Amino acid sequence: MKLLILTNNPNRASFRQRIEVYLDTLRTNGVECEVAKLPSGSLSRLKLFKRAADFDGVFLHKKCLNLFDAFCLRKYSKKIIYDFDDAIMYSPKRPASDKSSHFRLFNRTAKLANMVITGNSYLAEHAGRFNRNVEILPTGLDTKEYRIESKLKAHDKIRLVWIGSKSTLRYLKEIKPALEEIGSRFDNVVLRIICDDFFDLENIEVEKCRWSLKSQAFDLISSDIGLAPLSDNRFTRGKCGFKILQYQAANLPTVASPVGVNLEYVRDEVTGYHAQNTRQWVDRISKLVVNADLRKQMGCAAKTQIEKFDSDVIGAELCGLITGCVKGQSKNRRKIDWFGNRAGALGRQHKPTVSICIPTYNRKEYLRETIDSILTQTYKDYEIVIVDDGSTDGTEDMIKQLGIPVVYHWQENSGDASARNKLIELAKGKYISFLDSDDLLLPYSINNMVKAIKAEYEDAIVYGSYFRVDQDGNICGRCERKLYSGDITEHLFQTILVHCCGSMLPRKILKDTEIFDTSLKVCCDYDLWLRLSMKYRFIALADPTFKRRRHSDNLSVTSFENCLTEFKVLERFYYEKGGAELVPESTAMKVLSKKGRRAGRCAITEGLYEQACKLLGQSFRRCPNPKSLMYWGIALSKWALAGQKRLETKS
Repeated sequence: MKLLILTNNPNRASFRQRIEVYLDTLRTNGVECEVAKLPSGSLSRLKLFKRAADFDGVFLHKKCLNLFDAFCLRKYSKKIIYDFDDAIMYSPKRPASDKSSHFRLFNRTAKLANMVITGNSYLAEHAGRFNRNVEILPTGLDTKEYRIESKLKAHDKIRLVWIGSKSTLRYLKEIKPALEEIGSRFDNVVLRIICDDFFDLENIEVEKCRWSLKSQAFDLISSDIGLAPLSDNRFTRGKCGFKILQYQAANLPTVASPVGVNLEYVRDEVTGYHAQNTRQWVDRISKLVVNADLRKQMGCAAKTQIEKFDSDVIGAELCGLITGCVKGQSKNRRKIDWFGNRAGALGRQHKPTVSICIPTYNRKEYLRETIDSILTQTYKDYEIVIVDDGSTDGTEDMIKQLGIPVVYHWQENSGDASARNKLIELAKGKYISFLDSDDLLLPYSINNMVKAIKAEYEDAIVYGSYFRVDQDGNICGRCERKLYSGDITEHLFQTILVHCCGSMLPRKILKDTEIFDTSLKVCCDYDLWLRLSMKYRFIALADPTFKRRRHSDNLSVTSFENCLTEFKVLERFYYEKGGAELVPESTAMKVLSKKGRRAGRCAITEGLYEQACKLLGQSFRRCPNPKSLMYWGIALSKWALAGQKRLETKS
């Protein structure tokens, strides 16, 4: 069998790790390979593509093809196998953008292939939208290279180690504050960087080891703790975690960002730790620095799971995939559980534990990223339920193109509350977790909420805080509002603690009387939480559970109508729904005065002076204060002035 291997750059690490190391194995198994670099000129590429007719198959590595190249390669090739190990469908510089040409090129190339081989389940889910024959084959490594003994383990220094390229060094720089703090705490800790570029730190010694294929294994084995920081976006979730495999082969525990396969490769508190922020990075690294036995225990646990990623195992799998595709044979081979039986759980047919419910209306641009944040959850026993409240922007077509199991329902535009009630009706899970179509879950969100809710002996509602992100998904801060557990009615009355996003509750408690009020355009969730707080306990999680996106089209934008609705919800709850039994009168009057004043100020801004006067006067009478009095005076004067102008106009 003859195989033509096409690549943009045979010198890149990706080609070396996914193809070059297996060339001898392929030849031994009867697959003669010729590697060709794709030339830059169209005529030169056409000449190369014509040569494909002389081979039994073409193995295309990572390159996304334009229309001309795709047509020519398909015309002259008998079989095409497409392999990639990065989220090449997104721009690494603008991963949140859906307008990039990357996705169109990837779409075309994935459809073209007879088989697609990806490095992890996240990439496979993307490829599966355009090709039915998708296989997962992780990047492997030669574990024998890491079996050498190192005498440096007896040193009195604790070496944190990071290995990577200049292009990924920025991820290590993102945890500089944590590294500086570690350096301040421990004078025996060293940071070892194995790379072709370096940086310095003030509080910790930096060992600069120039990367070399021959020395990298020794440099890792003579270290103590592996570091794998990573930003969380649609591009980085496609990373294949090769450095973590290297750390584990070197018998090292790893501290990693819970992004992409990091979640699968690093078993939290078993082979290492997950760390999401500076506090966690410092805490997790510190635990390993002070406890040599823990480092050894986690390192040994990591070593036991690395054998299935050995290049001999991966090479045999690659041979089987290639020969099966080229010969047109059905795949009848042993399936390897690469990812701890987590991958593919989304396609289960049994009744799910969790229903992740998304109401949407003309949010196509954000919804795709929202769904991506669900697909990267560490917890996999869920269903996705979407109610489209009359979108006209092509939302339904976009969802169909995703090629993943989704319960989708379209209805005439009836409002947010109506869509949420329909979601409750469609949901089949034991628990419901709502998610707005422009917000994002954190990788641990569903897992943490399920764990917390199952720990309760009675029905309870779990919720968490959030990170603020801009319209491009960049984190701008964290909500620092104090959260409360238990009977939270009084606290909830004072401020909106619980949001639909990042919360979870048993589906059975949402009876006919416990649904969203369709008369409310906004605050229907606040109204529901207030009513539920009178009957059920709430459990606050320590870590944030979602990312809240702020943009000009948010339903909760500050306006007179929205502020007045929130005020009316509180007023109705206190006087008509039994809130007076749980909220002290003094507290209630202060809150109603404050909310009435806020609505009154918005009314002034929007020129609604009569309404402003009523609200601000009522605010002052409920709880006399200088702010309400001042704005009441402003509203009265503006109302009088507006009346005078109307009289002058009539005359």
